Amino acid sequence: MLNRSLLFSIALLLSVDAGNYLNANENNKIIYEKDYFNQFNITNINDALKRIPGVENIGSRNSQSYEPGSNKKRGFGSSGTQILINGERQSSKSNSIIKTLERINADSLIRIEVIRGSEAGLDVRSDGVIVNIVVDDSLSKSSGTWSAALGYLTSGDSNWRGTGSWATKIKNTNFVLGLERIGDLNSRTYNEFTVDQAESLLYYRLRETIEYRSSNRVNVDLNSKINDKNTLRINALLWFDGKENEPQIQEYFLPTDTENKAFYKKINWDRQEDNDGWEFGGDWEHQINKNNSFKLRVVLTEENEDQTDISFLDDTVNFYNNSSETNNRKQNERIIRLSFNKLIGESSSLEYGVESAYNKLDRIFNLIYFDSDEKQTNAGLINTSGKVEEDRYEGFVSYNLPLSKKIRLELALNYEWSEISQTGDVNLSREFEYWKPRIDLKWDYKKNRQIRLNIERNVGQINFDNFISSYDQFEESIRAGNPDLRPETTWKLKLEHEWRLPNDGGVITLKGSARDIDGPVDRLPIDGYAGIGNLGSGKRTKATIDGSVRINKILEGGVFRFSGYLQSTKVTDPVTNIKRDFSWYKRWETMISLRQDVPGGKYSWGMTYRYQSQFNIYDPYLWGRFAEDPTLGFGFTAKINPKLNLNFMIKKILDTNIGFGRKLIYNGFKSNNDLLIRENFDVNEHNFFKIELEGTF
Repeated sequence: MLNRSLLFSIALLLSVDAGNYLNANENNKIIYEKDYFNQFNITNINDALKRIPGVENIGSRNSQSYEPGSNKKRGFGSSGTQILINGERQSSKSNSIIKTLERINADSLIRIEVIRGSEAGLDVRSDGVIVNIVVDDSLSKSSGTWSAALGYLTSGDSNWRGTGSWATKIKNTNFVLGLERIGDLNSRTYNEFTVDQAESLLYYRLRETIEYRSSNRVNVDLNSKINDKNTLRINALLWFDGKENEPQIQEYFLPTDTENKAFYKKINWDRQEDNDGWEFGGDWEHQINKNNSFKLRVVLTEENEDQTDISFLDDTVNFYNNSSETNNRKQNERIIRLSFNKLIGESSSLEYGVESAYNKLDRIFNLIYFDSDEKQTNAGLINTSGKVEEDRYEGFVSYNLPLSKKIRLELALNYEWSEISQTGDVNLSREFEYWKPRIDLKWDYKKNRQIRLNIERNVGQINFDNFISSYDQFEESIRAGNPDLRPETTWKLKLEHEWRLPNDGGVITLKGSARDIDGPVDRLPIDGYAGIGNLGSGKRTKATIDGSVRINKILEGGVFRFSGYLQSTKVTDPVTNIKRDFSWYKRWETMISLRQDVPGGKYSWGMTYRYQSQFNIYDPYLWGRFAEDPTLGFGFTAKINPKLNLNFMIKKILDTNIGFGRKLIYNGFKSNNDLLIRENFDVNEHNFFKIELEGTF
């Protein structure tokens, strides 16, 4: 599939049209002035970002990862973000920068700068590109954006979501208020059959889940120029009345009932969660003199979740409450970061400072089973209640300098000390120390072509929920807590080549990376159950191609995008001692898409096709595999008037099949080869449509 995408993209490259080139080059920056976006139908800043070749995916909120270690990043740090507003990163972790851009009216845009590689004076690092969005802070006229959308499943279920924002300037302070009603809807249907060791059919099972998610969010963004030397920025977020419901019906049928007409057992799951939380983030920047400044950042967050899962069993004779699961959790994070920046000469800079972070999780998990006589049986789990805390302190220094007119180097060194403690059912405290060096090199060896090299050591962020026992709904098994869990560390080598086509024709990027991982996070046997722990060591190599090409000669206003990766992972299984790949990691994945901004600026449409390899799930007591079907999505936008757009989206065009998988469940460790049962499941979903109105005022 990768080869087909590459051949197709090469053929299209031969047909690139220069078009209207409104960009300007400034050293390592590609600058898109406001006039460049007049040819497109955009209402907010994020719409503009999606029109720039090579950075469209940065402005997407649809990316999702199921890979281990893909939690939110550790602390605040100086890396991880790729979007700046007026040269500054947002002091937030829960408050999405993409949603911030959607709240800014397109009329406020001055220009967008694509910064290739590192640059002196920025307090953010990226081994790829950084996007700096420059907006007009001097506008005194109030403006706003709004949207209202209805989501609909072919099952008949529906929900709505809406947003509204208002921006104004009060003396020296820019103020943006955002309101949002989140409404997400999804579905799953499982058609399963289970066999024993002798391949004899044991039963059929049908499962259906409709997933609802809703909440209300209030955002406040303030940017105040106190005087020529002091600037204060505040980002606040409050979410409340959050609901996550996942009711599921499971019906079991005898092997002789091939048409699944009469179940012999039925389970109704009532899964509900209430959640709320808040975040306060801010930074104060003081310009000491022309070449020296310091910045103080603070981020405070709190998340509360109360989950209740109750199952009712109908065996055609009795109907009763079969189990009850409760999971109450409260998580807090506090980050304080002080950094100093010194400009040295005309093109070098030195940054140094300290960061302190405190994370805490309070969680209580309880699982009780009932029989038909209402007799209770506790699951017998240990480590179901407790508090997990991490205190972390980090010192950092980085030096950015030019080696020549075409080569720029950045050297950095961080030292981290942390203490992780757990109290409650388990009492344990451990200390960790890490040195984290980094080297970033960029070389503009030819006009519009750049090579980037990155070498660094990273420390992963632990998911505190893995310290305390829980129930895995996907695998229908108990997941033991692991108080000995530690962060995984990685040495990474990454090489990138970027080729920007002439006359704003697009960009093609090739990437190669290799990682040596100490203590990769995966599944281990813990107290008779499976739990998350650290394996000995692992390796991961990955090759990626990513391109965005204008195809005006074939389709005026058209952009063809393609991306794909091929990766290899290796680790020793803790039970079988055999080399295998990482759990949940796909071997390869491809994406091709076509978008057209129809000339005239009133209409735009796009289609995206995705295909990926199967992935494996490893567990001490089971082995699973799932192969997803390819997907094709479609979107359309029409400008009704200068201040109102109509959007339409359909999630899956090809079919509603998600994929096919199987699980081999063993009697004891899988290394004993004592197979108990084999589950085979075909997964489908109801098709999803969304219609939306969005506008400005």
